Amino acid sequence: MNFFSAWWNNNLILFISGHGNSAYWVNLIVYEMPHKKMEEIFDMFCVDVVNWDLNRAKSRAREVETSLKSVNHPICCMPYRGWEVSYCDDYSSLLFPVKYGGGYGKEEVKRIEVDFNSARWNPDAYFKPLDIAMICREGGMVHVCIYLGNNKICHALSGNQVRIEDWGNFFILSGANKMLRYHPVIAFKRTDEIVKHIANCVEGQETYYSPRKKNTFSINDNNCENFTNRCVLGLDFSQLAETKKEKKDGTPRKRELNIEEQLNKTKRDLDALNNYNTPWSKINEINGYRRASGYENFDINRDGIRMEERIEVQPKSSIFGDMVSQYNIWIKYKN
Repeated sequence: MNFFSAWWNNNLILFISGHGNSAYWVNLIVYEMPHKKMEEIFDMFCVDVVNWDLNRAKSRAREVETSLKSVNHPICCMPYRGWEVSYCDDYSSLLFPVKYGGGYGKEEVKRIEVDFNSARWNPDAYFKPLDIAMICREGGMVHVCIYLGNNKICHALSGNQVRIEDWGNFFILSGANKMLRYHPVIAFKRTDEIVKHIANCVEGQETYYSPRKKNTFSINDNNCENFTNRCVLGLDFSQLAETKKEKKDGTPRKRELNIEEQLNKTKRDLDALNNYNTPWSKINEINGYRRASGYENFDINRDGIRMEERIEVQPKSSIFGDMVSQYNIWIKYKN
């Protein structure tokens, strides 16, 4: 069991389960401590299965650790590229409408319902900078924004440009009574890239777009939810749009996404906005909102103590169920 930190999270654990008579599983635990009124986040993912060879499993764990620390898109370190996007609910579920194929994944993006009345007046207590915020009401009406921190948002409105506004302007949806927080458990993009893409969308002074339909808005294509997913997650989809494209027999629409292809394509499209001129003043403005929310070290925008040691835990017993109570612990300092 290795405890370590990466640029996107301070509290990561890789552990190997199994024993010599079967396969070994290389697992990743991602943890975020509770902060203000934000609940703790914990999830576990199987990143590889190695048959019979413990040394190979250890080697694989080290490879995964190195990748998670260095790559721009840690989500691509997961062994499966295919995502199934399922639009079976009307935002009443607490599950994000995407999951990895093969049943390996857990919740790569947390969908958390927050206290509507309290968060309306104190968003910094419920949202971290660059989280996606959604409000909705019965009947499927929704509005979505990217929370920037310090009571500032970026959102796209029908007939208007993508723009940065006060948190109060998020509540354009009359009768909204539910608020959701979308928070990536594993980073999809570097934070500086997300900020640059938001700034590009604002500085481009366009109505929310797609490369195919520039300067147009369509609820079935270029909507506020699609804008936030592209900027924060690098994924080109919208549950709001897809549920309006249900099959004639009434069954919900499902499709697959290749996450690596989506990330690369979305990066190209968003980098090309503003004619490749980096909007430094807007980037600095957005980062100022993030710092004002209390995230001085915003290269790592998760809470917790940075791990400067590697802690290796070796169970006495080969029975996985007894591991917790039978650890021998060795601490190996990096220096």
